Amino acid sequence: MLAVFWGLLFYGLIDLLAFLQGPEFHDTVLLSTGWGLVFLVLVAAPLATVAVASRATASSAAAELLAVAAAVAVGALLSASPRHLALTAGLLLSAALVAWLGHASPRPIEWHWSTAPAAALAVAVVPAASYVWTSARSTGTGRTTDDTWGFDHWPVQAALPVALLLVAALAAGHPRGWRLPLWTATAATIWFAVVAFVEPSLVGSLDRGWSVAVLVWAVGFAVLTTRSAPGDL
Repeated sequence: MLAVFWGLLFYGLIDLLAFLQGPEFHDTVLLSTGWGLVFLVLVAAPLATVAVASRATASSAAAELLAVAAAVAVGALLSASPRHLALTAGLLLSAALVAWLGHASPRPIEWHWSTAPAAALAVAVVPAASYVWTSARSTGTGRTTDDTWGFDHWPVQAALPVALLLVAALAAGHPRGWRLPLWTATAATIWFAVVAFVEPSLVGSLDRGWSVAVLVWAVGFAVLTTRSAPGDL
């Protein structure tokens, strides 16, 4: 039910596929893409995985939802949009339900930190922070935007890089079920990079050089994180 809410009723899937919905949605394709990646790929996908594939991933799925909740809170605060904190509250409730219904282990997550993925994360921090700040400062300026359920997309766009870095950091620690946050973060980053490469002139986009850099980073991070995983995981 939670996966259906965030992924469908909250327009995760619809916004992610905005590029298929006609010219009237063209100007805000990157903002719709950001919304879809946050709520479909980073939120609904982990929920669906726990529901239909394996409850063994409940701990990592709950941790991923907490990471996204924190990111949305950052986007709301930097954008001076307190109403977006309602989304944070909904995500926190979802994480609590996943942990409870999925019988997630109460013990702390075991970390197996590795230097290579940590270095890759460090490289991404400054460019991501620049994108976060630009998106947050666009809220309420009259710059082209979109809204879903009355929520402006810019604060969520600002939350996207924060969420990707936090979820990627979760995967880099190789906790139980680390592949779930790794592949959702990697898939979301690659999707955004491809859309930005195709539409570099739209609001919220990147120029093609940065799009290629983001794509290369995502693939490299996935490889480094997978190769550095302890043998028993």
